[in-house]
Formats: sequence, C-alpha cells, structure tokens
Amino acid sequence: MFNQYFGYYLLNKGILTPDQLFQALQHEHSARVKLGILAVDAGLMTGEQVEEIHNLQRAKDKKFGELAQTQGYLTSAQVDQLLATQGQGHLTLLQAITDKGYLTLTAVEKALADFRVEYGITANAMSSPAPIDDDAGLKKLLDFSQAGDKADLLYSYAGLTLRNLVRFLNETPFILPLAIETNQAGTWVASQQIIGEPALTVNLIMDAKTVLATANRFSDENLSIVDEMALDSIGEFLNVHNGVFCSVLSTNGFKVDLQPQSVRQQESPLNAPGYLIAIGTSLGRFDFRLSI
Repeated sequence: MFNQYFGYYLLNKGILTPDQLFQALQHEHSARVKLGILAVDAGLMTGEQVEEIHNLQRAKDKKFGELAQTQGYLTSAQVDQLLATQGQGHLTLLQAITDKGYLTLTAVEKALADFRVEYGITANAMSSPAPIDDDAGLKKLLDFSQAGDKADLLYSYAGLTLRNLVRFLNETPFILPLAIETNQAGTWVASQQIIGEPALTVNLIMDAKTVLATANRFSDENLSIVDEMALDSIGEFLNVHNGVFCSVLSTNGFKVDLQPQSVRQQESPLNAPGYLIAIGTSLGRFDFRLSI
C-alpha cells in the first residue's frame, strides 16, 4: 500500500501533477531500481551524495557501488545488502519519478522523509517500509465521518477497491485528492446495488479512454472501440469486485445480495448523492460514488 499513500501525498502537496504521476506509474513496470534510490530509501546516502556519484560516473568507468565506497559513503557490506533489496516494489515508483525527470534525488529524499513523518513510518535501513495501517491510512485520505455508523462500511469498501485494482487489473492505484475534479459529462457509468443490510448503491464513473483501457486489461482482449464487449467487460469487473465485497460482508455476519449490474453513457454530470472515492491509475481515473 506504500505507493498508494505516497502517490496521494505527492498529489496533495502539489509535488507532482496527476498526469506526471500517471506517466510515472506507466513507466514503473519497466523501471529498474538503481543503487542510488536504494541508498536514499535506506537513509545511507543523501540525494546530494548520490548526484555526486552520478557526476563521477560521467568521468570514470566505474560502478556506482565502487565509487560510493571510494568516497566513503558506503561499505562493501552495505552495497551487498542494498542490492539484495532491489526487488522491493515500493522503490519502483521512486525510480520512475526520477527517471522521468519529475523530481531530483534531493527532492525525492525530502518528500520521502516528510511523508514518513506525516504517516508515522520509521525508516528502517535496507528493509521494506513498515506497513501502513489500512484503517488509519484511509482515514487520512478520505473523510466519511458524515456517514455516522456506516463510515466503517465505506472505509472497508475503499480499502478493498484499492486491493482489487491490484488483484484484477495489475495496477498501482492511488486515492486522488477530491480537489482534483473531473468532467463527468459524456462519461460511462457502471451501476450496481447491494441489497439487504447494509444496502449500498455503487456507481463507477469512467471516461471512454479509461473504459477501453480497463476492458482490455480485465478481459485480456485487444479492443479498439468502446463497444458492447468492452462495456460487458466493465460491468463484469464491477460485478466481480462487488461480489468480493459481499463475500466479506457475509463472512462478517451480514445478509446481503447483489443485483445485476448495468452500464450506460452519462451525457451530463452525475449528481447522485453519496460519497466519492476518486482513484487514479495508469489506465485512467476511476470514480466510485457510493450511496447508502
């Protein structure tokens, strides 16, 4: 969940724009985490020191780790330990951001340090970041306090949505600040009702580009237009996602059932009451509007 919360932090602080974060996420899948990012993340080197080594590499045909040892920034054992952590997923986003030139390593170092302070994460050299408690983390990103005793239901749905976007679409989702608005006119709306106790209506709002990209990813097809097959795929994605949520509710003793889903084009902005969960991915923006 590190990337989801860190992505939100970068957007909310105005450090990155939504488009920059989308581009970084698209590059993330092919990004190879370099030793400099590993060292900054572990707190063993500063961004300025890493930049110094990069500059030395332009003049000397030597590896980063070798030069860092020569300059006294790392030991041989630390280089080996850092390389052993190269596959950690949370680092690929940091690498993608620097690869795209959106932030310098010094800026990444500061943003990472400030983020850890705000979220109470202890930097632990050469290990994965301490997990962020989902409940506490989501309550920093979303405010469902007006839902009263149903707030926990909404937080549960939001957390599952983030996990299912990873599970079903192989995406790195992040909550968008609500100040980042979207034009909903001409978008597509997939709707479904969960009936029983609790009852919930879910409207998933996406533009045509996101519909097509999502349909291709979910169905593993190569669709070129938003046709019946694409819309069926979006409806099935919502159905499967809500089905998992109903299973969670049933396990917790609630009696619920799932109504058939529908997908329609919305010619004007959707003004349905409810609570908005705006999620950004490399596929596009997903707006889940929940009505209790």
